[in-house]
Amino acid sequence: MTEKSTWLSLLQESKIKEFNEWRMANIFVKIDLSGMDFSGKDLSNASLNAIKCNQTNLSRCNLQKANFAQSEVMDSNFESADLTDAIFIYGNLKNSKFMNAILTGTNFMWSDLRECDFRGSKFRKTNFVEAKLQNAKLDPLDNESVYLKFARLE
Repeated sequence: MTEKSTWLSLLQESKIKEFNEWRMANIFVKIDLSGMDFSGKDLSNASLNAIKCNQTNLSRCNLQKANFAQSEVMDSNFESADLTDAIFIYGNLKNSKFMNAILTGTNFMWSDLRECDFRGSKFRKTNFVEAKLQNAKLDPLDNESVYLKFARLE
């Protein structure tokens, strides 16, 4: 089994514990999930930090506690995904779709979220501190559901 088919099959089969073990043993391997379809998969707790994941379909995924820190996830689809306690710090998520997603405790601190679509999403303790949100599509937000300190909205 080639290196790529090893980690890819673990993710596609939602074998997250095994994937995370492989990932920690192969921390310097570049992972590219660009253009793939993971819709409806359970990727909760996955260590997806520092990956490339452009134009990827992650709609309806369970991404609770997934770690996407320092990842490039542009033009991707997170529609109706559960991103409870997911980490996207220092991520590049430009032009991604988060419509109707669950964003409870999701951490977007220092992320680039320009042109993203968050309409219909459920926010609760969502962290946008110092995030770039220019031209993002957002329903009206209240200070009790999101942290926006130093976020760039315009």
